[in-house]
Amino acid sequence: MIAAVLADRRKLRARNTVFRWVRDQVAGGALRPMTRGLYMNQLATPRPTASEAAGIIRTGAIVSLQTVLGEAGITNNFSDVVTSVLPHEPGHVSSVKPVKAADIEFRFHSMPARLLDDRAGKPEDRLDLDVKYPRATAEKALLDWLYLGASKYSKIAGPPLDVEVERLDAGRLRRLAREMKLTQELNAWQARKRKYDADPDVRENNAKDLEM
Repeated sequence: MIAAVLADRRKLRARNTVFRWVRDQVAGGALRPMTRGLYMNQLATPRPTASEAAGIIRTGAIVSLQTVLGEAGITNNFSDVVTSVLPHEPGHVSSVKPVKAADIEFRFHSMPARLLDDRAGKPEDRLDLDVKYPRATAEKALLDWLYLGASKYSKIAGPPLDVEVERLDAGRLRRLAREMKLTQELNAWQARKRKYDADPDVRENNAKDLEM
């Protein structure tokens, strides 16, 4: 549960009481600060995650990219960073300025709205419907990353090649790539991935990792 703490600034006594209570709850571990005026209720069951705050910090944000793939065990997980994508329409770009909380950073990347709504595929292919906040499926997260890595307007590189692709739903990945018009980019990345996996040095390193 994410809580926004508000107080009537015209009533000094009420405001001071609210903020004194908030400070006590933070000190006691009941509330975890996210951004100014935004806290996570650490006593809620199940306990909320930082990812749930992304869509409140930036309206329309969908958790995706490294966060989704990392938490699914498909690539490295950077637990102190939450990555999201933001839809934009022609002539309007949402703010992608990162937001830093006490112990976590929220990063946002802008993408055309057509790649994030129903034009990009069925909801069950695009979104993790098992959670209560906007979150991409692993397959959509990989394609979002591929798109941003190839876009001249983005500053991030494409997804790494040491990805556990066998954990992905191949059918869903193909359907989404077709709807997002990224089939060519996906094919090119998969060709590089196969070459990477066949490299003797990579195979040797993977074998050593399995032995550990």
